[in-house]
Amino acid sequence: MTTPDVTRDDVDEVAAAIEAIRSEVRRRSGYLSASEVPPLGTGSPITEAADLARISAHLPVTWETPIVGRWIALAKRAMRLCLRWYINPIVEQQNAFNDAVVRALSTLDARQQELLRRLEAREGEEPRER
Repeated sequence: MTTPDVTRDDVDEVAAAIEAIRSEVRRRSGYLSASEVPPLGTGSPITEAADLARISAHLPVTWETPIVGRWIALAKRAMRLCLRWYINPIVEQQNAFNDAVVRALSTLDARQQELLRRLEAREGEEPRER
């Protein structure tokens, strides 16, 4: 199997296409330039982890068509009731684990901040002789 020869022009075309897509997404989102777009994850990583820690056992049941969709939604709800004994304990275990991880991350972050404060306080002191 041979690999196709990629030229600099091909790379430039792909880069231009990607930039055109990005600028169109920015335009449709209401931003005029890339500098106006807020960065992803503007909060602290621990806050983001806490926001994502809780999961739900089920997605909401919806229907698209008036008659058939209602029967499908009813069947899904009945299936959920039948499987609740199996699914809910797994979800509860996952949520407990996620909560423990967020607590551990918060504790580690607090400890790291305390060590950083101690280190900055020591840098201001004169070196000790041993």
